[in-house]
Amino acid sequence: MPEPSVRHGMLAAAAGLVLTVAAPQPIAAAEAPACTLIGTVGTPESGADETTAGLDAFPAAATPLPDQVFFRTTAETFNRRWTFAVREGAIFVKEAAVRGGWRALPLPECMAGRITGVSADDDELMAVDADGRFLTMDHILSAPKDWNWSSRYGTPLWTGPGNTLPPGTLAWTWSVLSPDEDHVWRDTAGNDHSVGGAKVSHVYALTDDGHRIHYVDPWLPQDHSYEMSTPAQGRFRAVGLSTSGSTTLVVNRFGDLYTRLYDFDISGADKVFFRYSYEDQRGRPQAPDTLTERIDDHYAAIQLPAPEWTRQPKIPGQITDRVSVHKTGIGSDARELRVEGVESGRTGYWVKELTADHWDFVPTDQPLVGHLLENTAADHSVDDTVGASPYTYAGRTSSGVTVRVDSFDLAVSPTPLRLEFADGSRLDLILHTVDGLRQTVQQSGITDQPRGFDGTLEIPADILASLPDQPAQVREFLQTTLAARHFTDTPVRVTANEFILDNLGLTLSRAR
Repeated sequence: MPEPSVRHGMLAAAAGLVLTVAAPQPIAAAEAPACTLIGTVGTPESGADETTAGLDAFPAAATPLPDQVFFRTTAETFNRRWTFAVREGAIFVKEAAVRGGWRALPLPECMAGRITGVSADDDELMAVDADGRFLTMDHILSAPKDWNWSSRYGTPLWTGPGNTLPPGTLAWTWSVLSPDEDHVWRDTAGNDHSVGGAKVSHVYALTDDGHRIHYVDPWLPQDHSYEMSTPAQGRFRAVGLSTSGSTTLVVNRFGDLYTRLYDFDISGADKVFFRYSYEDQRGRPQAPDTLTERIDDHYAAIQLPAPEWTRQPKIPGQITDRVSVHKTGIGSDARELRVEGVESGRTGYWVKELTADHWDFVPTDQPLVGHLLENTAADHSVDDTVGASPYTYAGRTSSGVTVRVDSFDLAVSPTPLRLEFADGSRLDLILHTVDGLRQTVQQSGITDQPRGFDGTLEIPADILASLPDQPAQVREFLQTTLAARHFTDTPVRVTANEFILDNLGLTLSRAR
């Protein structure tokens, strides 16, 4: 088993292999030229060339482009060194710190004239072609001479045959959390954790008319099965999305803004490489590195549940759906948020640091690109047009206790688990679910294909503290079934018709 510090670092070895990679499926060969590009991807950045070596070899751009780019979108994007733009299927590049100076980025034949969007973060650039296929360029914190393309994506170890945007994608963004740029990220207990010796890279895609977010990790199966819920327990309908360093910013049509620190590793899913706990980790010492944290339980584990959505202050002015987040330094709080808008008749953007309590306005006098939002003073986070999940399950234990899970959503956690006893007493437990690590393809959503979760049952602290005063049947259940423990792990398996809590020996059926 590899050390945790090489979560994505094993690609350094994989990069030296001679690989034959098929074009992503299901894309017919007649739709586009074969695109099998074997470049290094996901390798930790070491010894980046701070020069512009290789840039002069790119032809000067003949296409009109802005002197400066202020937003990370899929039309224009940037990291701390370079700015990229897409026009008519081509990619252009310039130094981020220089006004103008655009050059055309030479592309492999199978990509030329076919690019519909790009997103840069850290030292990686994700491009999407006309068929929605992912094409990654690595080492973009280095000089252009070091840049290389790969069509690889998916298990094993980012050497899979490729992947595409999820069906119905409205907006997408590329995110990279790295040891060289971010160093650490902070959990809900206030503890910092090392990113490790490698990176966490995801495409985040806004789908289902804006109320679902899929994330696609290049180390995971070639599917679209993993999700991060939108705010308001998944009942928020976003019209804008941006992610950098695993920090996502969304906005709805009423100008409600939320941010969240979340990725596959932070979610609690990567138990092979990381140690997690629902027990309170506040005040425990922070490990010096990921390997020590993984093997030495003297140090704080990663606190679960993962960070939730944070509501950001309303912007005191006119805004559009063009939003952007980017890194500004070390740590997961080092993020800047930008929202396109208008102030006193001038166009520009509203800006704040992630944890700041107010927005400032920066005029650019550039034409607005995004769609104007209503930006009401009232909170419209819950969209009444987004219904609750239709997946409700119920069943009965061998001792006659009725158990019910209402409106289960695979991306929303925790979920109430209601128990009703023969004497009329009730008990609401808290069921935490994490969509765990898998290496085989899983269908999106809840289907007839069994879907496994890492489950944890929590007895609410007030119930546990008043255990002697609880009704006799409630007390007996907690003591005999859950051993009166605050947290009890249990694998959870879900289909469209069944909800199974393995360690409790309990199968619930879909309630119609």
